[in-house]
Amino acid sequence: MKKSAVTLSMAMASTLLATTEASAQLLNNISIGNPKALGLAHAVTADPPGIDSIHFNPAGLIRIKGRQASVKALIASVEIESKFGEPVLPTGVYDVPFDPGNPTPDPISDKQLYYNLTQSCQNDYPIADSNDIDQVASAHDLCWGIDPVANSTTTTGSPVLMVPFMGLKDSPILLLPMGGMAFEGPSGGWAFGSAVYVPEGIGYTRDIDSGGAYQGHKVGLTRLTYFSPTLALQVTDTLSAGVGVTFSYHGLGIKTNFRASGLTLGYLRNLNSIPNSPLPDIDLGPYDNVGLLTMEMEDLFSVGFSFGMLWETNDWLTLGFSYRSESVSDLEGDYSMEYTSNFVHTMEGLRDGGLDAILPLLDGGRVNATSKEEGTVKSEYIVPQTVSFGASMQVLPNLKVNLDAKWIEYSRWDELTFSFSQNNDFLTLASVINTLAGLDYADPDELRIPRKYEDTWSWAIGAEYQWNDNIVLRAGYEPRASAIPDDRADLLFPIGDADLFTAGFGWRYDKFTQVEAAVGYMYSHTKTDACESYNANSCREGDVVYNPYFATPFENEVNAYLIALSIDRKF
Repeated sequence: MKKSAVTLSMAMASTLLATTEASAQLLNNISIGNPKALGLAHAVTADPPGIDSIHFNPAGLIRIKGRQASVKALIASVEIESKFGEPVLPTGVYDVPFDPGNPTPDPISDKQLYYNLTQSCQNDYPIADSNDIDQVASAHDLCWGIDPVANSTTTTGSPVLMVPFMGLKDSPILLLPMGGMAFEGPSGGWAFGSAVYVPEGIGYTRDIDSGGAYQGHKVGLTRLTYFSPTLALQVTDTLSAGVGVTFSYHGLGIKTNFRASGLTLGYLRNLNSIPNSPLPDIDLGPYDNVGLLTMEMEDLFSVGFSFGMLWETNDWLTLGFSYRSESVSDLEGDYSMEYTSNFVHTMEGLRDGGLDAILPLLDGGRVNATSKEEGTVKSEYIVPQTVSFGASMQVLPNLKVNLDAKWIEYSRWDELTFSFSQNNDFLTLASVINTLAGLDYADPDELRIPRKYEDTWSWAIGAEYQWNDNIVLRAGYEPRASAIPDDRADLLFPIGDADLFTAGFGWRYDKFTQVEAAVGYMYSHTKTDACESYNANSCREGDVVYNPYFATPFENEVNAYLIALSIDRKF
């Protein structure tokens, strides 16, 4: 049975988009792994934690006395469950009679057009009245079946890490070892330190045969700060300041399926109106897998800086300010696209049908029609600037309460661009589709993905109780605002507004040794109605790049469990 034309690049971008630029940075501070900071829900701008003041507020390094070393580890488990509902036919698109004599109705049903272009479907499943949309839709479903993603559930499996020089690697557990050293100046009044830590670290797998694999089968993102020289000065008796520079490794790895969803086909009316259109010769069906995309990119030298101040206004109140600069990583690496035989046959049909002849008119490249494409890929990753304000109040002799407010410039993630070393079939066809739809998402060698993220304000509260001379108890709460608009939700990074609950303790083993531990639990639940997100299930004509789940509602539930441990030693 000859199958008609379908979109060839929808899930491709869905997989690339959020993981890259949005991913772990929205988990701001989570992967730092400092037990004191975690136990206080990161409300530590005015009460920075030892050597990790380097990250939270460089001015806090002035509190280091003598020489000190720290070793710490973060153990994390992130469980993501995605549920798909029943596809919903959008009103105003499907409830329009179809006239076979009018090839360009406005609007037009994707199912109607798809069925009209497929002679074999019409022969096998004839309909008595082509104006009856129910008959057309029923014939379509009989011919192609129902989307296998509908009414399914996808859960993540074992963690994945992007390891320097090694690429994406499976891991039985997400374990991040870190540490640092600092020392007080000989005459006091200043302190210097450097730490190794992970500002961003996240990764997960989904079953390759699950619906969620169209927006990430394996995803890994790592930002490892390996050198962070930081200097703190005692400016006055009550005021201290600190400044630091960070040198970081940044790695991103993605492996994902993408497919041809048989529903988002409104653009075909335009392409089909071109004389001698090759579309009737296409041999690819809806819901067919198109290929497996693998990308691994790295930047070994990403630089940023930070600045902070502490003002001890009196015996019971300390105010803090911290600024972390924007940091740009120029990611570069290799990619491969392994196409299915159906896709290759489809591209051969397009090429033989004359698509190459019209591609120059649409800024398109030539059709390769090969089973595998390989080359290099580049992308710019922006870590946005962050401003934090904090207050630490000694409300009782044994009880301290910390409050933090934080602003992050996520609006810098307005667009994400991937530049490939050669023209690729999935981008060639995407560029044709985008041009005909009046959009500008893709070129044959470049993909531009609108993110439209928003700046966020968030707050946190933490409390610390001095149980006795050696033991301190901590607890905290942080509601974490999402930067992702509802119309940009997806499965790659499915965290919306989240709640973080934490607890921990510190134990002074002796006058030289401090042992600390903390646990955290973060929960997020989001629900996206059919046609709501341009990055996953849009019903807007021409949104073929981002829609592996056209018109299908979905919801995401995220449960993150964190354990942080550290040993600080003075010497």
